[in-house]
Amino acid sequence: MWNNKGSTLIESLFAFEIFISILILFVSLFSVLYEKEIIVNEKYQYLLEKEGDFTYTADYTEIIEKVLH
Repeated sequence: MWNNKGSTLIESLFAFEIFISILILFVSLFSVLYEKEIIVNEKYQYLLEKEGDFTYTADYTEIIEKVLH
């Protein structure tokens, strides 16, 4: 009765659009995650560097006094 040739094309294009949208969503989420991981690693390395500087430049009794006060 009805000619369904056009509807299958529209359904295919709609499914492809959903697939591409999800793919772009995953790529953007991984990109943001990677950027945040780089920032966290940089801050962690900075913290380790400062901790190392503080540990080796101060005497242990001075460190304990600073912690207790």
